[in-house]
Amino acid sequence: MKLKDFSEVQYINLVTYRRDNTPVSTAVWVAGIGDALYVTTGKTAGKVKRIKNNGKATIHETNQSGSQKLSEDLDLLAKIIDDPTEKQDGIKAITKKYGLMAKMMMRGPDEGRFIIKLENPE
Repeated sequence: MKLKDFSEVQYINLVTYRRDNTPVSTAVWVAGIGDALYVTTGKTAGKVKRIKNNGKATIHETNQSGSQKLSEDLDLLAKIIDDPTEKQDGIKAITKKYGLMAKMMMRGPDEGRFIIKLENPE
């Protein structure tokens, strides 16, 4: 699968890496905008710290629980979005894709939420 193909799937496993390169996998929602994928998470999530320390990420399609690997791995670059406009674009894309469920899960102030951008490494 290519990066754009993942924008059509319901769930991906986002694998981020600890300082010692130990992988940590989390099933997440994903939405695509242009040549990038966007994921939302809470500010206190461990993946935020891991991405800030090491922007390496791997994804593959999965089921809701993250227990099944449904595609090959794709290695990407992950970064936390600071730009308010791009952050809102990511939130809107996820809300549009997942509808009412996203609105329920993402309620509350956006200040308590991070948007992660996934891109092909340059």
